[in-house]
Amino acid sequence: MHTVPHLKPWQVVGRLVAPVQRWVGRHTLPAPPSALSDRLQPSVSMLRHHPWNARRRVLAGRFRFLGKEAALGRPVDWAAPQRSLLWRFFLHYFHYLHALAPQEQVALCRDWMAANPVGSDVGWHPYPTSLRLVNWCTAQLPAPDVRASLYRQAAYLSRTVETHVYGNHLLENARALLVAGCALRGQGEAPRWAAQGRALYRAEVEKQILADGFHYERSPMYHALMLHGVLDVLNVWPGGADAWPELQQRARAMTAALATVTHPDGRLALFNDAVHEVAPPPARLHRYAQSVVGECPPARSTLPSAGYYVVDADDVWLMIDGGAAGPEHLMAHAHADAFSYELSLFGDRFVVDSGVYEYAAGPMRDYVRSTAAHNTVQVDGHDQMECWDSFRVARRTAPRGVVWRRTPTGAFFKGELRLLEGGGVHRRRIRVEMEARRLSVHDMLAGTGTHRAESRIHLHPQVRVQCDGEGALLQRGAHRCRLVPTAGHLRREEGWYCPRFGERLRRPVLVVAAAGALPLRCGYEVRY
Repeated sequence: MHTVPHLKPWQVVGRLVAPVQRWVGRHTLPAPPSALSDRLQPSVSMLRHHPWNARRRVLAGRFRFLGKEAALGRPVDWAAPQRSLLWRFFLHYFHYLHALAPQEQVALCRDWMAANPVGSDVGWHPYPTSLRLVNWCTAQLPAPDVRASLYRQAAYLSRTVETHVYGNHLLENARALLVAGCALRGQGEAPRWAAQGRALYRAEVEKQILADGFHYERSPMYHALMLHGVLDVLNVWPGGADAWPELQQRARAMTAALATVTHPDGRLALFNDAVHEVAPPPARLHRYAQSVVGECPPARSTLPSAGYYVVDADDVWLMIDGGAAGPEHLMAHAHADAFSYELSLFGDRFVVDSGVYEYAAGPMRDYVRSTAAHNTVQVDGHDQMECWDSFRVARRTAPRGVVWRRTPTGAFFKGELRLLEGGGVHRRRIRVEMEARRLSVHDMLAGTGTHRAESRIHLHPQVRVQCDGEGALLQRGAHRCRLVPTAGHLRREEGWYCPRFGERLRRPVLVVAAAGALPLRCGYEVRY
């Protein structure tokens, strides 16, 4: 009841139509041309990323994704029935193809072809089909039967585009059609795929890439993946990036936005659904961007459309989430984390987001999306918005009255959030003072009644905590800081840190809590 009104009509109707599209697509595929040639001519070497499966393991039929390994044998058991849907998606992406020698690549593709007839099961879902198409095309496989299969996959995808899903799925569909259209340029339906992919890309980039260059789902990981896709498209497009100037400018803005959400350790911030390793590391993406589109703008201190605000100084790096959790119709990767932040001191992460353990619905999925898993205030044990199932959000609210100001000695942030329960308002102020070497976080609940506020600070697992009567000493390696409550009482608990899919680490969590009649205040300082 609270979810559907936020959706676009086609998101609802399209779910009923999609199975019909797949049935029609399976039965209306054209025969591939008799002799297909590969005409993919990227301007520079393609960026390939797959950190999990080396050649020897793949040849033995052993695959590792999302922190879990499976022995699938040779021929490969492509159904992998004991694994999650996302794990099986990764298996069918074929990112690992580029670890193999050419004849080994052909053999594995033939293995897949024999076990996966057109339209069958997970392997032909439009999303893994899209990523597999890009990998098969960029491998430039010489075997005629593999090229014929590639042709059928692209033809099938062109008939089953996920227009009802929107978001990153649709951009990946468009990238695959463009790459396949360029690889088989001038042959059979290939010109149609290229035109279809270009039209989709032009329309969706305009919608999905915000004015500040960030992807509208507000996940640093998905932003990095979408940037990779944009650069691939420009790389293979006839005439190169200069032949598509508006997309070239978007790529530059997206690269600058990526730099903005990158910690001093070179890895992404983990807001919303984001983990390490799935997307190429930021440094590799920056190098790829420079080779495809030339010099890109530097990182910015604010991404106002996405709602991210950053302080990047010698000893302190702070990123605050002060925006909407995502587009109203697409909250699949949103977390209940308004006014949360991540903090690096002296180049090391001290205060961190919880990341993502898995996408399957269950206790861990609920935990990482909850307000209690983020560095913000939870009121009376309630979440800031109603996240449910794996990718749904029902009732929701967004920050308002946000102010971000750089000062001669630091920065100042403030904003407020209407609470779903009790009718109150949460107001947060964050101040960074460089000369005083201090981060101040002040929270106030306004409204009526008696309530409990808990402001959590989730620490990196390598941070050691020593509490005393006045606060807590935090130390990571040779670096230390001190957290002191300014309003409320300090206690310690434990939480989960999931920087990679399938990885769950215990870590200390400090809580500054206060209870009583409104208005109610709690707050703390981090002195570094």
